[in-house]
Amino acid sequence: MYTIEEIKQFIKKSKTKKRIVLPEGNEPSIIETANYLIENDLAIPIVIFETSASVSPNLSSQAQTIILDSYDSSELSQAFLNIRKDKATVEMANAIVKQPNYVGTLLVELGHADCMLLGLTYTTADSLRPALQIIKTAPGYSLASSVLIMQKNGQSLLFTDCGFNIKPDANQLVDITKMTVEFARSMNVLNPEVALLSYSTNGSGKGEDVTKVQTAVATLDTQKVDFNYVGEIQFDAAFDKTVRMKKIPSNTLTKEIPDVFVFPDINAGNIGYKIAQRMGNWNAIGPFILGLNKPVNDLSRGASLEDIITTAIITIFQASEVA
Repeated sequence: MYTIEEIKQFIKKSKTKKRIVLPEGNEPSIIETANYLIENDLAIPIVIFETSASVSPNLSSQAQTIILDSYDSSELSQAFLNIRKDKATVEMANAIVKQPNYVGTLLVELGHADCMLLGLTYTTADSLRPALQIIKTAPGYSLASSVLIMQKNGQSLLFTDCGFNIKPDANQLVDITKMTVEFARSMNVLNPEVALLSYSTNGSGKGEDVTKVQTAVATLDTQKVDFNYVGEIQFDAAFDKTVRMKKIPSNTLTKEIPDVFVFPDINAGNIGYKIAQRMGNWNAIGPFILGLNKPVNDLSRGASLEDIITTAIITIFQASEVA
């Protein structure tokens, strides 16, 4: 997997600087992130403020700013009406374009920006609802999902979906698996391998949640996808090749540890990554939202400055990959 330094070099070699919207200009760490991106020649930040009085004096003069109380939002409100059609009214559109999260999303959709990062002051729902309404999911996918990059001692794994879809069905697990493999490849993971997790391994347990993962695996079988996977499988067997070979000797994984761990629902994923983070000292980067037509990523409200900068860099990289 690419390191952050390698991604930074990739971005710097791009012919055009990407424009990243940062809707939370009232947050000091967002100002620091915008300045970092400028100082390191990584992107053109577009920082949104609600009033001219709220513009930070510490923000670099090279950053672009949008001040909502003096911004001509007529193009954005009309675009919202065109996109949402019978689901929107003029009054709704006029209210929407006063909200930084919606303004940022519309800027990305209209091509005035390439990507967006937010979430320090928004819930995940408020961060991603505008993206799902306006940018929408990419062709071929029935949903968007999230992925975390888990890192420790030079090792990188992908955990999905730990923060977005509450209880995906079998077909949605298939989509989540495929979009995460696509993300892994974009991050230079060679020949990604996948474990579809369960409380059962190879039929050792019963129940509708086990059946769901088994159905997802069977669907992948019929689709003849171009990556190795195993499931349904418990985490210990997925993580430890010796255990895996005892429990499923016929599995096709070739790596000691698979690159992608697909959790069956948000309970398992969210609890699992936080146990790894707090008890196992794994660093969790992200989440990154997959399956949208254009990159929009959601920060944890407790994100550190380092987390924000790292997520911003990968968000810009995602926009570069799309381009």
